Amino acid sequence: MTEQYVLQPGNLRSFSRYLVDNQRPREESVIWKQSSILQALQTEKFTARGALFLENPHREKQGETLHDLSVTVQVIPAGDRTTPHSHSFWHLYVVISGKGELVLDNKSPTPLTNGDVIYVPAWSEHQFINQEDENLVLYVIQNLPGMAKQGTLLRNDGDKTYSPHSK
Repeated sequence: MTEQYVLQPGNLRSFSRYLVDNQRPREESVIWKQSSILQALQTEKFTARGALFLENPHREKQGETLHDLSVTVQVIPAGDRTTPHSHSFWHLYVVISGKGELVLDNKSPTPLTNGDVIYVPAWSEHQFINQEDENLVLYVIQNLPGMAKQGTLLRNDGDKTYSPHSK
């Protein structure tokens, strides 16, 4: 005999109460000094996938720098490269220092240099290549926390697509 699944009834509340319950105080400003970031990069162990997360001490949700977004520092070491991959969240990259190349959707590499800003949409395969003698340092703004919150965070590494939420 199979056990029958019973759905739990939902609650009803007035819309005015809903609005009151979802009010939030104005957030505080935060600054991350470049000198502190550069100093941390000297001592922090990192891989080409990431180095630092800019944590906002005023956010209730850990993993967010601001609402549903995170800002990280990614370092592609000299002579290194990332694995070609795609995922369900987008990136906005800002090249802080160094030079390198970006391969998008298996097309010809695009040269990158200090000050370049690159938008990589969700599911666009991307790979950074650093054939230079110095690190390629990027600020990365991404909607990863929002996708994780929705339960729609997926990643594809070549022939494998997976979710960090999988059991």
